[in-house]
Amino acid sequence: MSNITAPPDDCERLLGTRVLVAAAYSVYSVSGTLANVLVIYLVCSFKKLKTTSNAFIVNGCVSDLLVCAFWMPQEAILISTGRQENPTYRVFMEGVFFLWMTVSLLSHSLIALNRFVLITKLPTVYHTVYQKRNTEWMIAMAWVMPLAFLLPWLFGQRPYEISLHCPKLRLYVFWGHEVPASSSYTAILSAVTVLSQTVILFHCYFRIFRKVQVSLKRVSVLNFQVVHNLPCSCPRKDKRLGLYVLIVCCVFTLTTEPFAWSVLYGLFQPLPRGIETGSWLLLCLLFVLNPFIYTWKNEEFRRSFRAVVAHFCIDGFYGNILHSPPP
Repeated sequence: MSNITAPPDDCERLLGTRVLVAAAYSVYSVSGTLANVLVIYLVCSFKKLKTTSNAFIVNGCVSDLLVCAFWMPQEAILISTGRQENPTYRVFMEGVFFLWMTVSLLSHSLIALNRFVLITKLPTVYHTVYQKRNTEWMIAMAWVMPLAFLLPWLFGQRPYEISLHCPKLRLYVFWGHEVPASSSYTAILSAVTVLSQTVILFHCYFRIFRKVQVSLKRVSVLNFQVVHNLPCSCPRKDKRLGLYVLIVCCVFTLTTEPFAWSVLYGLFQPLPRGIETGSWLLLCLLFVLNPFIYTWKNEEFRRSFRAVVAHFCIDGFYGNILHSPPP
């Protein structure tokens, strides 16, 4: 069992980073939990939202919810209090975070591929590929594949005893500041996952955009349905589609690429702590933004959300009347 001791001089330098990361985790945890729970609730409550496309969105929201509701609060508490974990539990939490993160990234690819087949292929092809059984297998494989890569790494870990003179700080699990044996494997695997998902995402959305531009039948990516007989001289729909595709690609790229490239570079050369912290917090922001980028322009989601808000407002209004004392 190895000992890793943090130099006392690091405490003062890490104080500002600890405060920043703990505050970011707290905000991400609350907002991400509410957003992901809301999307899952809407899909489960409204029949019109129970589609194949939304099944992949919910799959991503489940993994994001696990990160926001369970992993981030624990990390915020550990950073704030300085309480040290059991080494075995620390490795376990690193493993489950890698699993949840990878499932979230794979869900982006599944959503993009689903839209790609829906828009660029014939309806018969789409219904053949996305039968209920096939969809269930795709979602299951999004969990099984990361787990298959993770198990050899988990069983190969050795416990490391950490002795710190200042409150514990674990900004990122993949650089190996505290568990050196985990550094190379998780860093390379996570970076390759991010880069491969980026390629799939850009390929699918670029092909979708080209299909819409050259087709006489404009396609609504936002509502997952084909809109017939729109006039060719109506550029507004194309501009909205292009803007939406650009937003999805930009959000995914800006939140994941800094992490991937800084991790790969950090395997060979040390990086400034500011770059490591910034790229890590951007990656964590993706778990909060996922529900918004896939639902905010979907009219069916917006209509369902308004119905839920109206329902709670009416219930609250009548509840106040029933419980109010008689004059």
